Amino acid sequence: MKIGIIGRTNVGKSTLFKALTLEEVEIEDRPFTTIEPNKGVGYVTVECPEKYFNVKCNPHNAPCIDGTRFVPINIIDVAGLVEGASEGKGLGNKFLSDIMEADAIIEVIDISGNTDSSGNKTKDFDPAIDIEMVDNEIKKWIASIISRSRYVGKEDIADIIFKNVSGINIKYSTVKEVVKELNVKEINEDTALKMASLMMKKDKPMLILCNKMDSVEDLEERIKKLRERFDYDFMACSAAAELTIREAEKGGFIRFKDNKIERLKELSSDQEKAINIIDRIIKKYGGTGVREALNRLVFELKGYKVVFPVEDEKKLTDGFGRVLPDAYLVEKDATPKEVAAMIHSDIAKNYKGAIDCKTGLKVKNDYPVKNGQVLKILV
Repeated sequence: MKIGIIGRTNVGKSTLFKALTLEEVEIEDRPFTTIEPNKGVGYVTVECPEKYFNVKCNPHNAPCIDGTRFVPINIIDVAGLVEGASEGKGLGNKFLSDIMEADAIIEVIDISGNTDSSGNKTKDFDPAIDIEMVDNEIKKWIASIISRSRYVGKEDIADIIFKNVSGINIKYSTVKEVVKELNVKEINEDTALKMASLMMKKDKPMLILCNKMDSVEDLEERIKKLRERFDYDFMACSAAAELTIREAEKGGFIRFKDNKIERLKELSSDQEKAINIIDRIIKKYGGTGVREALNRLVFELKGYKVVFPVEDEKKLTDGFGRVLPDAYLVEKDATPKEVAAMIHSDIAKNYKGAIDCKTGLKVKNDYPVKNGQVLKILV
């Protein structure tokens, strides 16, 4: 799975990216810092089944820390979007094609209003302007691609449209659903925009992440106004606070668990001051909002699940004797056979069924797997 981070310039996209991945990226307080997309690996978190089965896991592809599995996902931070991108302004089509690689999107806004449309410092800027601009540019661009379809009534209209939108990673099943739901009979500017909007909602859901939450006193009121205006999910965060925690953890200075900071080393006065500020943010908001946002986007908005395949349903081991070694992130409708295909093509080819290791019962082949399910694939 791939998550795209988008937004205006200089609102904290690169800080968020680094906080999620700890990749070395250029972070400066100036517009257009990111030109080429930054790519890295972040993690969503789920409870490890080891506690339920009273075993100790031996992680392979997804680390386990204190009973929490960190399941990897790809993160891409693309260049700042400017008005007119759908018509080629700024990085134009490059930005839009980059972001369409993603399966779901985080749009970062500066909820403090201290960054204007050009990414420069200001005061009381309305971030709704950013959201509307990004929303319009993406949908206008997709609509322009849909409008290239030449429909003369002889072919299935969904087939005609899919020939164009398949290049921007829109699923055929999504196109079929959209055409049916909107009862599309012809392709024009109006129907193209409506289809673009619904395709995005179905295939590439977007979460608006209100960054710099600790810079305002009326956070909830600001977010409430945005929710009333836009049909998106909103969450608040402090990307800078999360990045400080991650770097301090990486350096072995602190341990962060259950939204509590444990000091592992003696800190300098400046370090202690920074950690105290972060601690106050966490206590006030219940966290930094960054990891929570990623989990919400992947598991709630996108509907993905995590499954744990094993070879031995009794010992919960793979062929190397590792206990609950792998955690796979799968789409919401994924079946056991599709999980088998993710493990290896030969396993899918020889697939004979699957067993739920909690119940010991065989799983129906055409039923979607359950979140957190431990499966024995029969071959």
